[in-house]
This record gives sequence, structure tokens and C-alpha cells, in this order.
Amino acid sequence: MDFIRALENDQDISPDKESVELLEKLDELQLVFNDLEELDEGAFDRIEQRVEARDLLLYRMIVGQSNMMLTKKFLELALNGKSVPSSMVKGYLPALKMLDDIVTAGPGYVQMLRLLHQRAKKG
Repeated sequence: MDFIRALENDQDISPDKESVELLEKLDELQLVFNDLEELDEGAFDRIEQRVEARDLLLYRMIVGQSNMMLTKKFLELALNGKSVPSSMVKGYLPALKMLDDIVTAGPGYVQMLRLLHQRAKKG
């Protein structure tokens, strides 16, 4: 809830230690990527793997370490319009609970989430 309060009060968001370490690792990966001068045939595959790894690390902040791989499979199946086994839904459940908490908190919080989503799409 500190995250939402910070957004609502237009304050800086202060990440926890684990988040800071994660962001530093992501910055290091970005520097490595920027140093590449020529892309070989396997470069796009490596880039895709880095993006997937980055997304998984960020999902870890939401669903937890133990649910990371279940979340990955849940997203793959759901985004392809396939049925999702209940075990994979359980892996994504922390994210669903977060969304439900925001909806339960009221329309102001839902509006903030929508604004945050719009900012994320632009960024």
C-alpha cells in the first residue's frame, strides 16, 4: 500500500533492497546489450531470452520465487487462448489477489491503476 500512497501523493517510490539489486542487475544487462556492435544470427534469440528473464525477475517481485515458473506457463497458455490448469492458476494467484485488493479498495485505486497502466504502455 505504500506504493499506492506514494503514487497518490506524487511522492518518490522507494523500492526495497531486493528490488534495487534486481534493477542494478537489469542495468548491467542493458549495458552489455548496448555494447554489442554487430548482431549475429543468434542475437535475437539471446535478446528474447534476456527479456523473458527480466520479465520473470519482475514477476518474482509480485508472485514470489516459488510461483515464478508457474506464472510463466500461466501467461503463455492464457495469452494463447488455451485452458490453464489449476496448478498454474495457483502460481499466478498472488497477482490476482493484488488486483482484487485494488478493486476492493475502491474506484480511486482502480483509477490509479488504470493511469499507471497507461504510463507503463507509453514508457
